[in-house]
Amino acid sequence: MAAKKVDVSILIPSYNEEKYIGACLASIRRQNFSGTYEIILGDGHSKDNTVKIAKDYHCRVVNESWGTPSGGRYAAARVAKGRIFAITSADVEIADGWLQSIVKTFDSDKNIAWAVGSVSPQNGNWMEKLGALVLNFIASVFNGIGLAYVNADNLVCRASAYRKAGEFNPKLVTSEDTDLGMRLMRTGRFAYIHRAKVLISM
Repeated sequence: MAAKKVDVSILIPSYNEEKYIGACLASIRRQNFSGTYEIILGDGHSKDNTVKIAKDYHCRVVNESWGTPSGGRYAAARVAKGRIFAITSADVEIADGWLQSIVKTFDSDKNIAWAVGSVSPQNGNWMEKLGALVLNFIASVFNGIGLAYVNADNLVCRASAYRKAGEFNPKLVTSEDTDLGMRLMRTGRFAYIHRAKVLISM
């Protein structure tokens, strides 16, 4: 029997995230999405209940040994089966319509190789919300003109583009999202998906 096709692989790095991971995964499971998806945690050998909570939400958990968020994303991507990779973080919550907006965008134009969605603060004050609007605008413009401005809380790419770009560098301690974004630019067209929103903790 042929394996079931997966539309989206959701990749999340984790290390001792029991305070946040339940809300993150619950927000994903609430998505009204007609396609198929999998959730994979690249976990850095958490010492709390992160892995137990993830398994309660029927996520796949793989271990990473680099001790970096990039290592977690790299490890998760190595086993992912989806045609689209949606990369986010353990301490965010996913807004309604996230998955549907991602797939609709990529299916509308086969030349789109990668994208970023919008971010908004959870329970933020007006200054934090204004700051997020500015950052979203910068991301939509800069990436479109070849200047990488990427937030790994809400980064999306085709699996084929990810592999062509050379994957995450698991040894990077910071800026792994910008590093990958610079390489993704060479694989195809960029899209900004405003309706694919994640809510970030401040």
